[in-house]
Amino acid sequence: MSYRRYDAVVGGGSVGGLSFAMEAASRGLKVLVLEEDKQVGEPEKCDGLVSRRALSKYIAPSERCIQSTVKSGTVNSPSGRSVTLGASRLDVVVIDRSAYEEQLAESALSKGAELRTGARVNGVVPGPAGDLVVTASASASASTERYLCSYYVDATGPSSLVGRKRSGLIPAAKYEVEGDWFEDGGVQVFLDQEKYPGFFAWVIPRGNGLAKIGAAGLGVNSFKTLDSFLSTRKVNIRTRVAAPIYLGGPIDEFVLGRTVFVGESAGQVKPTTAGGILASVAGGLMAGRWMAESLAAGDPKLMANYQKEWEKVFGKEFRLMKRLRTLYQHLSNDDVEKMVAALSSPGVASKLSSTDFDFHASALLSTLGARTTLQLASVLISVEAKNALTSLVE
Repeated sequence: MSYRRYDAVVGGGSVGGLSFAMEAASRGLKVLVLEEDKQVGEPEKCDGLVSRRALSKYIAPSERCIQSTVKSGTVNSPSGRSVTLGASRLDVVVIDRSAYEEQLAESALSKGAELRTGARVNGVVPGPAGDLVVTASASASASTERYLCSYYVDATGPSSLVGRKRSGLIPAAKYEVEGDWFEDGGVQVFLDQEKYPGFFAWVIPRGNGLAKIGAAGLGVNSFKTLDSFLSTRKVNIRTRVAAPIYLGGPIDEFVLGRTVFVGESAGQVKPTTAGGILASVAGGLMAGRWMAESLAAGDPKLMANYQKEWEKVFGKEFRLMKRLRTLYQHLSNDDVEKMVAALSSPGVASKLSSTDFDFHASALLSTLGARTTLQLASVLISVEAKNALTSLVE
């Protein structure tokens, strides 16, 4: 049986998969991207909140991708207390994730990569001479196509994590709405451990009277929860999307034999907020570079440098985020009130307004300082929360 052969076949036209394809193709590799949806970037399941300055170090979003500039972020406690942090110095923007993925796809194609939409990966099995055989089809009834490759790059996101029975996935509901009660540039987060246990509800204005609004929590019906949140607010709902989010942190191994994981499939998603554009794009580029090096040298062991490089940049911050995630899940609403009060204390809000958006965990602890953190631990109600917070400064 004859196969079309590639150096790498990518499952999933996500930001991680497409940035990989662009980098690998630019280095002379023959790359095929298989995207199960009929159009790259659709349906949009990401809210697109990212630091333009940080993302521009890897692949800058074009102006057509920018929907809004974030001027402030407001954290709301269960009782309604709020603290607003200025964001004008952080260069945080709301991007159209679909448009950004289209930009990445165009760049990958211009470098020589191939893209097939409406093609779902059905399986990956060993092939001849150490290669892999990737099977894909447009539907269950469609004929199966087979491709031979040196590496399979898994960029399928949540479906990959579910298939490998990874913990840390929680359901989320996301709506795009029209309304007049939110202000462009003002992102809002609503904390309430009874309504959104372990997570929160959010409002991200995207300009022209539109906002991306969502809710998620452990053990709750996300759509009912979001509908309840909106029940006292006047909105016109334009779209509804179910979008599971992953909070479990990076997986143990980014490379397993001839299979390489990038983006959300590799857990390159913030354990605190589930944002993953920056870390996923970086991961895709790093994987593409090291795959080209590996194939040129005929040395598969070089692929291990992909994970080493990613962890050098993001590993410490993601580990800290995961510990903060553990802390937050142990907080009661009374604890949350005290946390919000700590953020509103003199000096803290102003310092946080000039820190690094994409490395917010380190920024938060640096701003609070060990003394303030331990003082806060002393007034928290739950023993678990005291222990988790205290461990962050030990």
